[in-house]
Amino acid sequence: MATIPTLSNPAAAASAASIALIVPDSSRRASLARILGGLHLPVLRECPTYPESRYLEELMALDCDVFIVDLDTNVDQALGLIENICSRDAAATVMATSRSNDAGLLIRSMRAGAREFLPEPIVANTITEAVARALARREKSQQKNTVGKILMFAGAKGGSGVTTLATNFAIALTKEDAGKVLIVDMDLQMGEVALGLGFTPQFSILDALKNEERLDTDFLMTMLTRHISGLAVLASPEQYTSFHASASGVQKLFNILRHEFAFVVVDAGTTTCGAEETLLDLADTVYLVTEVSIPALRNARRLMSFMAGRDRNPHVEVILNRFNARQIEIDENSATKALARPVDWKIPNDFPSVRTAENTGVPLALKDSPISRVMHKMAVKAAGKPALAEKRSLTLRGLFSMNGQLECADAKRS
Repeated sequence: MATIPTLSNPAAAASAASIALIVPDSSRRASLARILGGLHLPVLRECPTYPESRYLEELMALDCDVFIVDLDTNVDQALGLIENICSRDAAATVMATSRSNDAGLLIRSMRAGAREFLPEPIVANTITEAVARALARREKSQQKNTVGKILMFAGAKGGSGVTTLATNFAIALTKEDAGKVLIVDMDLQMGEVALGLGFTPQFSILDALKNEERLDTDFLMTMLTRHISGLAVLASPEQYTSFHASASGVQKLFNILRHEFAFVVVDAGTTTCGAEETLLDLADTVYLVTEVSIPALRNARRLMSFMAGRDRNPHVEVILNRFNARQIEIDENSATKALARPVDWKIPNDFPSVRTAENTGVPLALKDSPISRVMHKMAVKAAGKPALAEKRSLTLRGLFSMNGQLECADAKRS
């Protein structure tokens, strides 16, 4: 695979590329081959037809950096081929070319996945600059040898506070400077992440999932909104929708996102987006949010049993939300028995602060509060950082004890 010598010199960079030329028209193919040869651009394969599945496998095995596909012989077949190539090798660049400079044809080729369109007349600078850009994308893709973690928040019961916890956790994680963080609102019908962050997004996850064939890094990045904390947001739609995401669309979406972000936080709500199984397959950690109530604890145990029985089960951490240590009916020990496992995190019950944050659009994680401190601890652990030792507070009992010790010492000295 090619390595770019320098992008300050497009011609030198382009000469390192490997190219497949797919042009059924023989005279046009010969013309393009001459142009590429004159620019010292190596053509690994010239295809006199649009390759079908078996031959496409052989072509993809060459691991070319650039595929030049002519649209003129059969537009629909050529566009299908472009889409097929892009789905097999996301790092490769497909360049569409045509004698027609019709804007509609350019748009169709871009939607199919082509990153460049070579208009007539094709000149040397146009090709060398396009190939240099292709190699830059290839190199960037090669450098991304690690994928980000997908951290999914799911509720055992509606109204358990998933969105509040997911949003504040994502902000706390952003403040840890462990890498870029994104939050995705997968509650397509009633998502509230953007509302909790105090803004109205221009685009939403619906725009991404409804255009599955167009999904790539460049397209998806235009769908994101940036919060003042630095957190990137892929929000749910403002209007109610009956749309349910396909498994393939969700898979493609998150495969792109986890290569762009170190942490992808998912607000899955009560997992009613239509792609629950796919989300569980993708998640590295599931934060299961429950409350101190019999229905919520029962549902949490049922969900954990379900996840444990799957072929691919993520790490699960249980969050007991709105926890009040003084609650008599169901204490922490009772909750542990109901869940058949210990609780990992206890979020204190602070309804006034949560309601103020919801109404003002200023997340709790941006201020110091009992809830934000727990969010910080969760973020530190998720980021793989060592937990900081808690400062021992000087209580009144400790103060009286210290004074008593001093008085005893004074008595002995006297």
